[in-house]
Amino acid sequence: MLRHAWVPVAAEVAEAHPLHGLRGWLRLVSLLSALTAIAGPIITLVYAVKVAALPPAQLPAGLVVVALLALGGGIWIAGAVLWFRLARHFLAAWVELSALSMALDIAADLLLRAWGPLPPDFGVEGGSMLEETATSLVCAAIPYVLLWRSRRFRVTFRHELRDDDPLLTR
Repeated sequence: MLRHAWVPVAAEVAEAHPLHGLRGWLRLVSLLSALTAIAGPIITLVYAVKVAALPPAQLPAGLVVVALLALGGGIWIAGAVLWFRLARHFLAAWVELSALSMALDIAADLLLRAWGPLPPDFGVEGGSMLEETATSLVCAAIPYVLLWRSRRFRVTFRHELRDDDPLLTR
């Protein structure tokens, strides 16, 4: 497989390129971003209602879960905003937001282990912390690699064209 260098171009040149825009497979990413941004606050609200019904001994753990869910929802809302604004630094922000989300997951696991388990209907019981972190890492890395290798993404977000692109030779 040939390797091509990526050439930065002006935003106007990138916008004139046929690959520019949230079309093609980037529509799927757009849909997932929108659904995640909408689902985060709804899930947080559902858990907040469940926490209100907890006995006093389990209330601190429940409040931690709600607070971390709210922070996590905010993270993915921020990611969706960056996505739909076609932010040039989206991939760097993706890495930072994913790392912050994983840190919140680890913090939630540690705090829940210290304060005791929540009832089963909270759905926070799962595999080991290592398994959950590895799963989160893979789930964050796959879109990163797919986006980084995508010509459509590079044209739309990074304003870069391959060195053999016909638009560059005009």
